[in-house]
Amino acid sequence: MQRKSLSNRLFQFGLICYMLLLSAIMLLPLVNVLCLSLEPNYIAIEPGRLHLIPQKITLKAYEDIFRNGQIMRSFGNSIFITVAGSLLGTLFTAMMGYGLCHTHIKGIHFVSYMILFTMMFSGGIIPSYILVKNLGLMNSLWAMVLPSMMSAYNVILMRSFFRSLPPELAESALIDGCNEMQTFVLIILPLSKAILATILLFYAVGRWNSFFDGVMYITDQAKKPMQVILREILIMSDNVDTSGDLDVGMNVKMATAFVTVLPILCVYPFLQKYFTKGVMLGAVKG
Repeated sequence: MQRKSLSNRLFQFGLICYMLLLSAIMLLPLVNVLCLSLEPNYIAIEPGRLHLIPQKITLKAYEDIFRNGQIMRSFGNSIFITVAGSLLGTLFTAMMGYGLCHTHIKGIHFVSYMILFTMMFSGGIIPSYILVKNLGLMNSLWAMVLPSMMSAYNVILMRSFFRSLPPELAESALIDGCNEMQTFVLIILPLSKAILATILLFYAVGRWNSFFDGVMYITDQAKKPMQVILREILIMSDNVDTSGDLDVGMNVKMATAFVTVLPILCVYPFLQKYFTKGVMLGAVKG
């Protein structure tokens, strides 16, 4: 076995140190938020120090937010937006990506160029607002799902993956009597679990963290997603309507922030292996 040179060992040591430093930069704020949420408010509001170990542990902040009706409704709204937006986005992205693979269809290249065009130019905020209003989606959770259901980048990524599959698979299915829809559902999709999981993760993170659409399109307090309520608690805690049973202190703010981040932290480890594989397959090949 060939021994590694000194320069290689130094490079690996430097790389490990860099990754540890990067991990610490990412983890320390999360640990600080968790510790603040577990401390009583009179300790959490102490300035001038980083809270990495709770001086006194209490779950009162979490009890308060889980008893609050507004926060739990907004949490349910975010779950609906994330699930519906992710599933519909992944489904339509897969169908669009598969359709763009058929280069023999007349006008397919024009459609591809139009999709690329939307990556560089958009209508802007005001036309988007007018469109949502004319569609009758104001104060509807679908306003945060339908207008941004597909991403041009994800469509291109999906198309690149489908092009990397052997064309003989679809041809053999067509010879056996399958139509295009049967070929797509029974042959192509089962072979595309990695890229589907990747696209699903992209959409889920985007939908869960989205708050600007909720600020623009939703004014009904009962239909606001969790991220809008979190913004109101963190920035406008003096004016936020939380049904009058929530004392908005520093520990409650941090507990709300941690609960908002927790679902993505729980889902990501199960999709991480597909995430890496799907991005590499969709980006390198095709």
